[in-house]
Amino acid sequence: AGAGELPVLLTQAAHAQGRLPIIIQTTQTPAEGLASVASEIYPIGVGQIRKITRTLLESGVREIVLIGKIHKGILLQPFLLDTMAIKILATTRNKGDRAILSAIIEHFESSGLSVIEQHRFLSGLMPRAGVLTKKQPSQSQWADVRYGMQIARQVANLDIGQTVVVKDLMPLAIEAIEVTDEAIRRGGVLGGKGVVVAKAASTHHDFRIDVPTVGYQTLEVLHEVNVGVLAVEAGRTFVMNQEMLCEQADGWKIAIVAVE
Repeated sequence: AGAGELPVLLTQAAHAQGRLPIIIQTTQTPAEGLASVASEIYPIGVGQIRKITRTLLESGVREIVLIGKIHKGILLQPFLLDTMAIKILATTRNKGDRAILSAIIEHFESSGLSVIEQHRFLSGLMPRAGVLTKKQPSQSQWADVRYGMQIARQVANLDIGQTVVVKDLMPLAIEAIEVTDEAIRRGGVLGGKGVVVAKAASTHHDFRIDVPTVGYQTLEVLHEVNVGVLAVEAGRTFVMNQEMLCEQADGWKIAIVAVE
């Protein structure tokens, strides 16, 4: 479990299915409400792969889910990584998110831990195709949505990031290591009012690794830089608290669309 609300929601869903979730909490501050639904919580740094593996196996765990925000900047702080993490990094072809997490998944599964997809428990967070808000994109914004999604998928296929900011068919910002919100801020400053933000997964995305996610924090950043439209992939993106999110988006005159 990384940061954010998703680990709590998944733990609640797993508990409701009669499972007894055991949490490896990789952030310093556990998410609110996590302790009340977890059977056990072990605070272990995300770079301590050997200890995480041993703790899960000794607890009788055989299926795991990787979920929650982890800042990739940990790779720039090698003193936070144990020898197993360093060994895994050394074998990856590059340091993209997908390559690193694929190598970690391979390690877990070779150790006897089956990694399962997040949306097995949280499929209800994935919207169907359509405009989710009352606010509708303009004709020119629809053109930017189509172009932005095309670029976002290409960027995701290169394992660079998932989010791009466009306006008038011009790419303004592409997400890399700085995370989604900072990419949105860069693009918003460059493009001004009415830019379009598109977020997409790669063509052959491994949903055991992560699911693209948008929530209230993202919406606040969209409002901060006067974004006009947020576009996500239908059936491939978690939209947190969709009803409340879309109501607030309408109040800030931001359209949210889910596209296939």
